[in-house]
Amino acid sequence: MNKRTLLLMLVVAAGLNVGCGKKSDESTQVASPTCSDLDKITDPTQKAELLKKCPRGEPGFKPSDKKEW
Repeated sequence: MNKRTLLLMLVVAAGLNVGCGKKSDESTQVASPTCSDLDKITDPTQKAELLKKCPRGEPGFKPSDKKEW
């Protein structure tokens, strides 16, 4: 084989293997909860922080008092 062809094949093979291997800790981190996850959270500190961020507070429908005009 030609030396240039061999070198080119090695460079291509190395380029295809980039990124393979051990994954970083980013995949094990838990995503931050959203407002739609508010009813699923049991930790009181997380729930309190999420209530501050969410504009409507607790999920679910709460009807207002009936008014007679």
